[in-house]
Amino acid sequence: MHFREILTPALAVLAVNMHSVLGSPAPVPDASQVEAGKQLWISTPESTAPPAGIPLDYALHPARRAQPPTGVHLSGPKDRPAMNEQDRQADLIRKSDVGSAAPVYRKQAPVIKGITSVLDSNQQSPLNGGNPLAFKSQKHPYVPNASLFDSSTIKLPLATNKWWQNLIVEKGVDPIHPYPYIVYCNTNSTKIGFPKFTIAPEHVTSDMSSEWELGDASGALTQRKVTNTDALGVEVTWSGSGSAQMRSRFYKGMPFQTFELKGVTPILRTTNAIIKVEPVQRAVLSARNTEAQVTADAADMPAMSKITLNDNSQWLVASKPEIKWKQNEGTLTQQGAYTGFVQLAHLGDQPQNNINVLQQYVGTYPIEGTVTYAQVQGSDSTGRSSNIVYVYKTNTDVDGNTKQVYNTTSVSTTIQLLSFVLPHHVDKISNNTILSTGLSGYRSAKGRLTAVAGNTISYNQPLERVSFGGMRAIGDSDKERLKQQLLKDAASSTTVTAQDPYFYGKGVARVARLYQIAQEVGDKTTAAALGTKIVNLLTPWLVSMSNNDTLVYDATWGGIVSTLGISDPSQDFGQGR
Repeated sequence: MHFREILTPALAVLAVNMHSVLGSPAPVPDASQVEAGKQLWISTPESTAPPAGIPLDYALHPARRAQPPTGVHLSGPKDRPAMNEQDRQADLIRKSDVGSAAPVYRKQAPVIKGITSVLDSNQQSPLNGGNPLAFKSQKHPYVPNASLFDSSTIKLPLATNKWWQNLIVEKGVDPIHPYPYIVYCNTNSTKIGFPKFTIAPEHVTSDMSSEWELGDASGALTQRKVTNTDALGVEVTWSGSGSAQMRSRFYKGMPFQTFELKGVTPILRTTNAIIKVEPVQRAVLSARNTEAQVTADAADMPAMSKITLNDNSQWLVASKPEIKWKQNEGTLTQQGAYTGFVQLAHLGDQPQNNINVLQQYVGTYPIEGTVTYAQVQGSDSTGRSSNIVYVYKTNTDVDGNTKQVYNTTSVSTTIQLLSFVLPHHVDKISNNTILSTGLSGYRSAKGRLTAVAGNTISYNQPLERVSFGGMRAIGDSDKERLKQQLLKDAASSTTVTAQDPYFYGKGVARVARLYQIAQEVGDKTTAAALGTKIVNLLTPWLVSMSNNDTLVYDATWGGIVSTLGISDPSQDFGQGR
């Protein structure tokens, strides 16, 4: 059971710190949990930078991770720099949790959320006499549309605040935004639009300026469902009568929107007039030795067409096996049922340059995505950082697994995955993944997009030291002044009258800060009194559930929410929604 992100931060932090308040040892957490129950951390395992040759299946398939991959450094206690007690508390992972057999890369699973509370349903709590905290379950009145997702693969409770959430709520007709595109997933087709941005001093808005609709000309597709999800994207499948099927996996930052078709008679429609359809000669960048081999490489590439619309936009449409498109005004059709894949890509503001880049990567698309974390590098004195690694499995991975093959000296046109990163990501990633000849004219609401190549994208993130305690020891003269002020504040600032979890949490946080100060200045008597006060303040919310807005477990969407919040979206600042 995990706390929903919208749970009042102050109340969550206080609950996490109860082990420290009561002087009771916390359960030993793993690498994804907080340090000794004393801090609420964004946690990353400790390690060196990710080696270039990490096989991707190491991250994606936990059953095959019994041994670390070749070349991966596994840090143990002997690798850790010497640190004082304060540094140890500020560290993101316990020494005892980094053993010689601990993998550097871990699957992004529900048990690794980046923020993990010690208030786990399986963990004991000193607030409740050593018993686990128990929250009553309550179903949410706002429910996902069960007809829009496959309940055999997607189970309740559902994750909230996903970028593709529009696909499974209400009628599922609102768009999703896998930049640089806007996508509508209709019952029997999908619309792919290239946004036009309007920039004003107070906002940035986007509307479709050029769009395509892909569907089935025979009408065989009659329903669509979300059939799978992972850490980075969502899979949508269209089906209907017979075996006809269309499937797409949507990920942010993909220049190609890809659709796998089975027994479908494809039809492409546009609201614009089609001015011209031109075949694109397949230019192969190959390290093969003979002309015959290079020719064979070219024949293995998807067929491509450049389509010009009357709004001056140009698109690249690729298919494999080749589709012989027949034009009728604003419609392109294929005669008869087709099995293969279709890719669409807008050609930006420099079509000729962009098409030269895009065709080097045409035919490769992601089918699975995960996030792994490299272990922490450096120290407080030199600066600490960690790598967040996006890992994509693609359709071109050898034998259908995630073996890393894009360093091959063979054909470079069908191996690497091409994607975009946001402006604030550029200075965080390895320069060798950024294309020297990039793609121009692609952007999101956050700014211009930069093209990168590779099945993995590693972001190096500096880590600031976070602690409830001060970084330097308090001088004796300052301690005395603080003790005097502490006594005044402890007598006047520990009453909490708010009734809602937001402001009540802020009030309890104020008392908890005084408790922390009492510990730092060595006033054990005041600290003990404040600790008792905090327990009494939290008990009605976390144990006896005797207040008027008690916390409950949301059995529909997951997480802990307030009673009023789950019943009324206007209550508690929309905490239940």
